[in-house]
Amino acid sequence: MKLIGGPATVTTIHEFIDVDTVYRGKIRRYFMHLYYKMIYLSLAMLNDTIIVHTHDTIRLLSQYSRNGQIKIVPLASISNPVFLPIEDCKRKLGKVSVYTFSYERPPVDGIEVRLLGKRNGHGIDTNLQALLGTFRLARELAKFELLLIVNPDMGSMPAYHLANRYNPKLKVMWTFHGMTPAPYMSVRKDRWLMRARRMASIRSMRRSGLIHVFSHSMKNEVARWGVDPSKVVVMPLGADLGRMASGNGRRVREKYSIGDRFLLLYVGRLVNFKHVDELIRAVSKVDGVALAVVGGGPERDNLEKLVAELHAEERVKFAGVVPDGELPGYYAACDAWATASRHEGFCVPVIEAVAAGKPSIVPELAAMPETAENAGMTYRSGDVEELAEKIKTLSEDRALYERLAASAKASAPSFEMSAVMERYVRMVEEFYRTRPS
Repeated sequence: MKLIGGPATVTTIHEFIDVDTVYRGKIRRYFMHLYYKMIYLSLAMLNDTIIVHTHDTIRLLSQYSRNGQIKIVPLASISNPVFLPIEDCKRKLGKVSVYTFSYERPPVDGIEVRLLGKRNGHGIDTNLQALLGTFRLARELAKFELLLIVNPDMGSMPAYHLANRYNPKLKVMWTFHGMTPAPYMSVRKDRWLMRARRMASIRSMRRSGLIHVFSHSMKNEVARWGVDPSKVVVMPLGADLGRMASGNGRRVREKYSIGDRFLLLYVGRLVNFKHVDELIRAVSKVDGVALAVVGGGPERDNLEKLVAELHAEERVKFAGVVPDGELPGYYAACDAWATASRHEGFCVPVIEAVAAGKPSIVPELAAMPETAENAGMTYRSGDVEELAEKIKTLSEDRALYERLAASAKASAPSFEMSAVMERYVRMVEEFYRTRPS
């Protein structure tokens, strides 16, 4: 059996590239939007499946495929401190080929890295080069029996679908990480693209043999889209518990002069639908509480202006984008993690907080209460006053805090990476065994 999947790399981006933020100049933005529209429209006309998301796929596939060669087709960009290095994949399999747009890790003896573009980089040029090589790549992928395609970029997507046309017996498994609802996108072009992406995804999932999602909330969402719920399997993501519990919190508190104040942590992108502004407003209403904001995005300037308006510079600290190796220190330093996001398909930072033994405060929306379970507090989404009250209660009620922290520690083993990987392996094996002869 041969598989296709993708390793995790850097940053936590599983949505569209924000063309209007990343690219400068009206002409360049126009052609980038036109390019993405062209890709998604062509994808919508195809009949088969894609996979979105890329957490720890190298480890997943290395534990699944005990013989043969794994070919991994990654696309840039998910940050998760729990991915298994590619060296471990080589040690278990003996031979690994990686198909990627960008390879940023040190070279490993015996591992073949093949670039989908003509250079080691992820951009419009490499995507166009991959698009031009669609037929060649599709013929190669059609030789496989089972495709687990993880986090594909638009330039390589058509090849995956065309491969399934070349080989109708090919089985394809979706891993769906969710997508931001179009109304939450701030730019009209992005809203249009998100709707196109949703249409293509629905069509693709309806024709898939198995859809893997990370929460029951996501399962209900795809079922509302007309996807057969009997084909949808719920299995959460995992975390490296030892790594997340090994951070140096004292160093972080000293760096930002937090002292012994109750520290609330936010880790994620700074975009409008995450509503970090509500966290800032809520924290400003509670004495003795500080907020550390980890992450970057187009809302950073607006959020800093808000902090200045509230005269909260001593209480709200912006850490920017933090290397994965330093992230455990922030979880160790904080007392709780919080978000005001309007939509999350799973919410990875919640299980990172759980791994560090810290409770969470989340809105009563989407998958967030499900992921936090008994290790968190919930509030009505958009209600800053109630959010502030929850923060105040958690910071002052030590018995409540200890109870929630104990629940976090008790639930952590269910998210242990090795256990999650074992369940995933069994799921893929069972799916493969259902192949028609």
